[in-house]
Amino acid sequence: MIFRYSNGTISSEDLTLCTVKVEGNVIRVEGNYNLLLKRKGFNTYEIYQYNSKIGEIKNFNLQYSMFNFIVSRPQLVAFTRGYENSVKIFTTSNTEVGEIRRIQDGLEGYLNDTYDPYIIIVYLVLLSSFSNAMPYPRYRTSRVSKYRGLIYFIPLLLILVYLIPLPYYIDLAIYIALLIVFYYFLVIRRVNTLPSHV
Repeated sequence: MIFRYSNGTISSEDLTLCTVKVEGNVIRVEGNYNLLLKRKGFNTYEIYQYNSKIGEIKNFNLQYSMFNFIVSRPQLVAFTRGYENSVKIFTTSNTEVGEIRRIQDGLEGYLNDTYDPYIIIVYLVLLSSFSNAMPYPRYRTSRVSKYRGLIYFIPLLLILVYLIPLPYYIDLAIYIALLIVFYYFLVIRRVNTLPSHV
């Protein structure tokens, strides 16, 4: 079975099955499938149906009826941060139950037909807040760091200048001139290009 979550509604085969409403620490699923998820702590929810508790989800590991369903922790972290576009759901005996994928306008959940649709609905509702997660921007190196290799090249160049068979005062003048040039480009310009808030 395939379920889709988009803009607060869950549908299957282009038929709207239920709506999702968030009211404080309570998430209501109303329609063909009725659920109430009450937040009890960080990543912990109790699941109610018709005023009776039918399960609990803690750190995205679901205890529903007499069964336990889990998700891979590294895969879940990558999904919530935007690096992965899918997360798989397993039983405790490592049997795949379903998968939730990020699509253009929400989430899509695939469920093995032998399992209760409420399982995928609970995961769709809870993972809906990560449907538009974007990966962190790539680290941008500063302009100065591009020229850091020169730091290793400067001593070799200075030694080479020192070995040129010229009078010592000409060697010394070239040596000091090169030091001033490198100091200007690597230190003074670097200080001037730092952001103003630093």
